[in-house]
Amino acid sequence: MQEIHQALRDTRGAAVAVARIEPDMHRVLFCGVGNKSAAIATATTKNSLLSMPGTAGHKMYRLRTFTYPLPPGSALVLHSDGISTRWTSDTLPALLRHSPTVIAAHLLHSAGKYHDDASVTVARGLW
Repeated sequence: MQEIHQALRDTRGAAVAVARIEPDMHRVLFCGVGNKSAAIATATTKNSLLSMPGTAGHKMYRLRTFTYPLPPGSALVLHSDGISTRWTSDTLPALLRHSPTVIAAHLLHSAGKYHDDASVTVARGLW
């Protein structure tokens, strides 16, 4: 995250999140700065991941990396503030059987804010 912060020094800055998935340990390590949202979704739960305040490239406060459990069959979802955080796991149970691309497209369509740009990244694997 420090390298990203340095690389963005001469820009407007950015909200940034870095996630390291450790499938053998059934966990994800997450470090976020700014209004980047992330969650681990299962068929019955949505566990939001914590981002710290700041702007990469300008002012970052104390960085923290948090460790979260990665349940079997779950998906890691990261998105910008152009996607409402009000989506719930209730909208995803059948969807979690599909590819990460289909899950991301569904969230973009169902929770995207039409007045804002949006990005969604979904990781789902054999953990």
